[in-house]
Amino acid sequence: MKFSTSILIAAVVAPSVSAFAPASSAGSSTVLKAADDCFGLPGAIAPFGYFDPLGLCKDRDLVGVKRFREAEIMHGRVAMMAVVGFLIAENTPTIAFGFEHPTIANNMIPEISLGVMFPFFLAINIAEALRANKGWVEPGGDSLFTLREGYYPGDIGFDPMGLKPTGAQDFADMQAKELSNGRLAMFAIAGMVGIELINGNPVLSDLPF
Repeated sequence: MKFSTSILIAAVVAPSVSAFAPASSAGSSTVLKAADDCFGLPGAIAPFGYFDPLGLCKDRDLVGVKRFREAEIMHGRVAMMAVVGFLIAENTPTIAFGFEHPTIANNMIPEISLGVMFPFFLAINIAEALRANKGWVEPGGDSLFTLREGYYPGDIGFDPMGLKPTGAQDFADMQAKELSNGRLAMFAIAGMVGIELINGNPVLSDLPF
């Protein structure tokens, strides 16, 4: 398991390197294009470029492409938070939540009382409702699962630190970095969960230091 865990930790650290790699010209546009021109999507970066082996964008209209990108960005953001959450939760005393000693992250949610978990679930539901109101057309008729015309996938207007670039190229570069980190985090968190299901130990327990 030491070998598997080392690979996993490398996957978590790797985004810090790839995040500062320059995006290719394929990601230079901040406007999502129709499926016949998916090369214009930010995120089509080296070494794979436009990577769609299953043909998910083939013959898909703009609405479908935007919906896929929205799902990818949001899942990537959740995965990045989950990776950090796993590492912090397993290595930090959590007496406030009823744990006198760190336990594996896979077991934490079932062991937390409903009274503690309810505020978290409520906050998640409120955040999702605000996101849906910002980016999605009210369901009905042909508008089911449809993003608003002027909504850019992932741009929910939450930027308390003012990090969003104002230039088109800078925005595309930042989105390409976020996508790269999010994609890697999705693989990383899947590996973390899988390893803990196999050996029942915290992620970092097999490291030699």
